[in-house]
Amino acid sequence: MGTRLWTEQIMKQRFPHIRYIRIHNSGSHKATIYAWNEQLQLAEHDARELGRYATDYLSPEVCFTVKSYESAAVDGVSPLEIPEQLKQEALKGSLDQRRVFAVLNDLLAGVVVAYRRYDIRTGTVHMAAYSCYELNDRDKGILQKYADELMPVGSVAAVMYYGS
Repeated sequence: MGTRLWTEQIMKQRFPHIRYIRIHNSGSHKATIYAWNEQLQLAEHDARELGRYATDYLSPEVCFTVKSYESAAVDGVSPLEIPEQLKQEALKGSLDQRRVFAVLNDLLAGVVVAYRRYDIRTGTVHMAAYSCYELNDRDKGILQKYADELMPVGSVAAVMYYGS
């Protein structure tokens, strides 16, 4: 399963002249590749090659769009701070469902995350987060962000929270 970080790593290896590559999952089997080169631009040729590579070698069920990096700010895509443990797991190419939930369950004390279902139409993995205390909005946002980082490119997580 290819996460966002793993896919970015593969693309950076394939296109070393591209200085920055950021992939954003939109769900519904869609993802956007934001990129720029050393001149802080994305040449038309590079955009075409990135798109061709994504279509030919990455997940065949994902529809990729390539945009220049400055479009990320306009689209509301910002840099992410990710814990090292999560980052290391997301960079593994063999991350499976069991491992995703093991990692999520290790990240927040007192919270158990479980798989509920997968909506193939929207590419959404539905999860339940159980806690013996009520999670505040900050913790919910962190858990959502972490769950999204472990999803395959083109998919998103939807977490339902249950707590005291």
